[in-house]
Amino acid sequence: MVKQSALNDLLILEKDAKQFGFDWPDELMIIEQAMDECREIKEAIENHEQRERIQEEIGDLLHSAISLCEYAGFDVEETLHKVNKKFGNRMQAIKKLTHDAGLTNLKDQNFEFMMDLWRKAKKA
Repeated sequence: MVKQSALNDLLILEKDAKQFGFDWPDELMIIEQAMDECREIKEAIENHEQRERIQEEIGDLLHSAISLCEYAGFDVEETLHKVNKKFGNRMQAIKKLTHDAGLTNLKDQNFEFMMDLWRKAKKA
């Protein structure tokens, strides 16, 4: 028996909903939905809600992002592969910058320092 991934299951559900006529009118509506999900995640965290509730809202955000990808006509797997490559390259640049600064890792470094490295890696 072949186990399907949760991503594949969601893509099947998305396709079924679209074929049934339950679809977004445009990309901007999906972006608004994603922004609403971000606000709901923030509120759940600020209100110290149960982890399951926060996870549910994060799942809704992921669903929105996948819906946007699909609606815009991009292959979700290809998009994920591209972002993995992009993030991997940035992390390699950050690790090099960290090493050049005489550090072995970023543990115990302040957030501003890490963001400075991120910006430098992004430019590279």
